[in-house]
Amino acid sequence: MHSPARSSDRPSTSLSTPFATWRSLVVTSHRVARAATSAALLSSFIVLANCGDDSVLNSAPQPPKGIVVLDGFIQPGLTLVADTGSATSRIAFAPGTEFDASEFSLLRDTVLAVSSRSAGDLLYVADVKSGTMRRLQLPARSNPSRARLFNGTGGQSLVGVALRDSSSVALVAFAGAGAPTITRLANAGTCPTDVFQYDNATWVIDGNANCKTTYAVLGDVRLIRIPNTGTARDTILLPGMRGSGASAIVAGDVAYVSAGGDANFASFPYALIASGRVTKVDLKNKRVLAQRAMPSNSYGAGVKLGADGFLYVSLYEDLDSFRDRIVKLRADDLTTVGGTGASAWVKLTGSTGAEVYCGSAVADALGRLHCILNGAGSATSLLVFDLAGRETRRVSAGQGGVDMALR
Repeated sequence: MHSPARSSDRPSTSLSTPFATWRSLVVTSHRVARAATSAALLSSFIVLANCGDDSVLNSAPQPPKGIVVLDGFIQPGLTLVADTGSATSRIAFAPGTEFDASEFSLLRDTVLAVSSRSAGDLLYVADVKSGTMRRLQLPARSNPSRARLFNGTGGQSLVGVALRDSSSVALVAFAGAGAPTITRLANAGTCPTDVFQYDNATWVIDGNANCKTTYAVLGDVRLIRIPNTGTARDTILLPGMRGSGASAIVAGDVAYVSAGGDANFASFPYALIASGRVTKVDLKNKRVLAQRAMPSNSYGAGVKLGADGFLYVSLYEDLDSFRDRIVKLRADDLTTVGGTGASAWVKLTGSTGAEVYCGSAVADALGRLHCILNGAGSATSLLVFDLAGRETRRVSAGQGGVDMALR
């Protein structure tokens, strides 16, 4: 038996254990560059996944406009944190019974998040600049996975949503407070888990798992291209990648696809079947460029592209402690920064000198690492570390934090 039907495919101790309670106990994670590579990536920084720094690039690296933290349970919503000081503001989403997302996408000032079939098949659209939020109903029991902001027409906003239980993608068009119009792209894989636009086509990450019932992995993750015109499909197999929570980050002509691996959580001790992987794909030529397996015994691979040009992967060290760890990768060849295996972990030191374990990590243009940590009562803190991995800032950031991004 695999993990139950949830928005991000997280493990559960048992089917009777409330997911939010388990997550509050084990802390949910999700996951200087070479000058030429960093410049190339930043100049084409079209991020349609977990990152969201869309500010105009300057000649000198600039700090982020702010930080957005997603509180995924207890008090679902967004906590907005400035780059300095301790003041925060909040955008409420929904009661905990109606919201179970563990990640979100940020593009410009728009935040998108979804709730799975067990929490109502809902899409949340928030504007972090105005502090407003819209809640839209998606097709019943479609089990949405991730939502991305697409290019709309006629003054309308357009959102693409991967629907795991109907092998399709929902295209949600709306303007202002008007009712949405929803159309579907069918035959979009076995279990669509992410979606993005590139070169006159919609691209789907297919988790290739039985997401309607047990989430059992059926094969390697696939990347499927659906052209805007015609019915032909292009499929790129990503060898060795397993996991029904697969997602992508797009930068220019390249996609970084990540999948957290495969494990059996039917009984303790949990059995790891395959660790997570990150794959770099050339979208223009439809081919795999590089691949990196995560350290042995680890589970998960939540990837963010830092404004410093590096990839930051958040995962669990193992299935015993579920300790949050971070791996830093070079974006050009996916080699690890700081060693291989267990030595690949990014070491972070708190203000007391003790090692800190936090998740959902990403660096700003100055190279400062940002991450979130849940403490007693699931109180969430945003932590910032300098280039040497020493804590320089800790700010309260809501409760039940599951993901973050830099503006």
